[in-house]
Amino acid sequence: MIPLIGALIGWLTNVVAIRMLFRPRRPLKIFCWTLQGLIPKRQAEIAANIAGVVDKNLLPFNEVLAHLNTPAVVGRITAIVAEVARRRLVERLPSFIPQGLKETAGRSVEETLRRDMPSALQELIEELGRSPGSFSIGELVAAKFNKLNLNQVEEVVVEVAGRELRYIEWLGGLLGFLIGLVQAALAGLR
Repeated sequence: MIPLIGALIGWLTNVVAIRMLFRPRRPLKIFCWTLQGLIPKRQAEIAANIAGVVDKNLLPFNEVLAHLNTPAVVGRITAIVAEVARRRLVERLPSFIPQGLKETAGRSVEETLRRDMPSALQELIEELGRSPGSFSIGELVAAKFNKLNLNQVEEVVVEVAGRELRYIEWLGGLLGFLIGLVQAALAGLR
C-alpha cells in the first residue's frame, strides 16, 4: 500500500504544481500570504524575457535583414511589387484612356520597378541596418504575448509543452512509488 500511496501523492503534488503555474489567475489572499499563479503574476516579465531571447538568439535584426537581402527574397518582393503596381495603374487610369495605352503604361511601370527595385531594396536594407535598435521583432512578440488573455497564454503553453507537462505529472507518480517502495522495504527490515 505504501508505494501506491507514495505514487498518488507524487502524481498529485506535480499536478497541483503544474496547475499553479496558471492558477489562481487573480491574487488570492490567504492569511498573510498572497497566492497567484506564476504566469499570471509575471506575464509582463515573461514577455520581456521572450523578447530578449527572440532579439538576441532566435531572430536578431541583422540576420532578418541578411535574409531579406538574398537574391530570392529581393526577386520575389520585386516581382510582387511590380505586378501589383502594373495592375493597379491599369485599373485606376480613367476609362476614356484606351486599354492598349493603359497596358503599355502598366508594362512600362512594371519594367521600371523590376529594374530599379533591387537597388531601392538594397538602400532600404542598408538604411535599416544603420539603426538596428529602431526595430525589434522581440518587442512585437512581447506586445502580442502581453495582449493574450490568461486563457490564451495557458493554451499556448499547453500546446507547446503539454506532453512534457504530463510526463512531469507521471514522473512525480513514479518517484513517489519508488520512494514508497524504499519506505516499505525499510519498514520491513525493522
